[in-house]
Amino acid sequence: MIALDVNTTTREVFGNIAPWMRVVFFIMIAASLGVLAWQVLAHVRQWRKGRPGGFERDWRVWLERLTVYALAQKRVHKKSLGALLHLLLFSGFLVLTIGTTLLGIAYDGPYYFHHGWYYLIYELTMDVFGVVFILGCLLAMYRRAFSRKPSLGHNWRDWWLLGILLALGITGFAVEALRMHYTQVEPWLAHWSTVGWMIDRTMLRGIDIESAKTMHLVTWWLHTILVAGFFATIPVNRFLHVITGPMNIATRPERPMGALVPLKMETVEETGLIGVGQIGDFNRQQLLSLDACMECGRCEDVCPATASGKPLSPKFIVTDLRGVMAHGGELHGVAINPDTLWSCTMCQACVQECPVLIGHVDLISDMRRYLVGEGKLSGPPARSLQQIGNQGNPYGKPNGERLAWAEGLDVPTVESNPDFEYLFWVGCAASFDPRAQKVARATAQLLKKGGVNFAVLGKEETCTGDPARRIGDEFLFQERATTNVETLGRRQVKKIVTACPHCHNTLQNEYPQFGGQYEVQHHSTLLAELIEAGHLTNDTATDGEPITLHDPCYLARVNGIVDAPRSVLGAEKDEQYREMPRCGKKTFCCGAGGGRMWFEEPPAQRVSNLRAQEAIATGAQTLATGCPFCLNMMSDGMAGTKGGENVKVLDIAEVLLSRQRPNKSSGAPTDV
Repeated sequence: MIALDVNTTTREVFGNIAPWMRVVFFIMIAASLGVLAWQVLAHVRQWRKGRPGGFERDWRVWLERLTVYALAQKRVHKKSLGALLHLLLFSGFLVLTIGTTLLGIAYDGPYYFHHGWYYLIYELTMDVFGVVFILGCLLAMYRRAFSRKPSLGHNWRDWWLLGILLALGITGFAVEALRMHYTQVEPWLAHWSTVGWMIDRTMLRGIDIESAKTMHLVTWWLHTILVAGFFATIPVNRFLHVITGPMNIATRPERPMGALVPLKMETVEETGLIGVGQIGDFNRQQLLSLDACMECGRCEDVCPATASGKPLSPKFIVTDLRGVMAHGGELHGVAINPDTLWSCTMCQACVQECPVLIGHVDLISDMRRYLVGEGKLSGPPARSLQQIGNQGNPYGKPNGERLAWAEGLDVPTVESNPDFEYLFWVGCAASFDPRAQKVARATAQLLKKGGVNFAVLGKEETCTGDPARRIGDEFLFQERATTNVETLGRRQVKKIVTACPHCHNTLQNEYPQFGGQYEVQHHSTLLAELIEAGHLTNDTATDGEPITLHDPCYLARVNGIVDAPRSVLGAEKDEQYREMPRCGKKTFCCGAGGGRMWFEEPPAQRVSNLRAQEAIATGAQTLATGCPFCLNMMSDGMAGTKGGENVKVLDIAEVLLSRQRPNKSSGAPTDV
């Protein structure tokens, strides 16, 4: 009996709704969608105030990103209440929207497929995800009322949005239960609409058929009005990100995280524009990204500048710019303070965390370029830029002293060893900073011991321009890049190894913008390969002392190099190795990036102090890192933090060198 009924099971889409009411329904929904479209077009007009372009145009990139970041919610899946409720809301809303759309297609389409097993599974699925959706709404309300983190954006419209969403879920189930009651659905069929059946059995007993029909009609109209109101108010509440978020995810330009967009000199000459001075100087894709922000606060939670008390919140950068875009007004000095822009370390943590892929660092970089172009930079950072231009390094040392670090090591140069395989790019810090020079010496000794055929440029090497580009002097950066690419080409360089993640990033990700294509390795990856091949030993622990690793931002987060430094330290087999809570691609900045190495700051606002506390808490007596800037910043952080005065701060090359067995066949001096 039941098997025969399955194929014909269905329900009337507009049961109990008079024909004229259906007409009013369609007019109401069409009007609300029209209001939605009109308001979205108003946002589009705001985006069009920006410079043309900036959009990713490869549909394959769109498809991949939408699948990973919009549909699969890659950056939302975390063990937190916020992540759970977002997952519930997103999945519930998505399934209910798809289900409603399918019902409309079945009703107005050429073939009515809403029957049989499809109908039964449809009803069960819609009920399950309706419950999921309501739970998400309730958790979101609880979070905003009792457990809201400071970084989470909040205003009265959020209560309106959550209230209307919750009301939609509840009235939807009420309509279902009342329909089942007045149609007297058979029990075996009613069980597929589980929630409606439970409401009918527990709350609607004793209600006669005519009363149920009247209640159904009233509830149906309430539900319809709520749907229309929801559509019409999307652009003025946080739900707008459901439209603009996927748009930004798809259209943000595809490029390495560590590569900033170059300024074209031709464009500067034509427009006289350097960087962003007014909101319309951003490109259209960047203005779109401002409307994609839902103020979740994830960017602020991971920002080292915010954590150390500096006047910067990546979230407020976006929302303040959005305010200027919507209402007008001055940008620099009014909406955005210069100190806010200079506080950024450009560690890219905010960019990595953003669920909709907003490029906070690009926004800050463009505004910094304007300040530098207008001569608004002074003090030590301005002096470092001047020294890069005059001496070829930010330390202001004569470039002829670039090989002083190698005294007594017989380090091969491109002149003495023109057939080298690897160019050892030393970098400015390891060339001129006394502490970082020890890293260069350790690296060179390990390369020689490992049998690597390498050479250095010596006085032909100049600053990659990384500090200039991050601070905002794009012209100086491009001058350095052009000069270095020419030098590297003349020396026929194909492979480069460097101990500086910033040099690594610039050479690998930014020099291709100027024709420089190289195979670039951080010294950790090459040293790990030498250990794996048996050319270097790594079987001695650090005197039995606990050791931890600070991952440099531009090594781990920006370029994804996480395993190699740990391999160099022998982390897997060293029982004394301790991992910090924020590690790998989720590392925490030392405070030197974005040109901050050259800024003066109060001790209370030093990011390195926060990181030092985290390292000390592991109980480690040695802090290893793989960046000369991190080396200096963490040394200062340890010195200024209680309990850190006895913690040794070393580069991974120094740690590895201390583990090497003496090479009796070589008379070369070592620093072991």
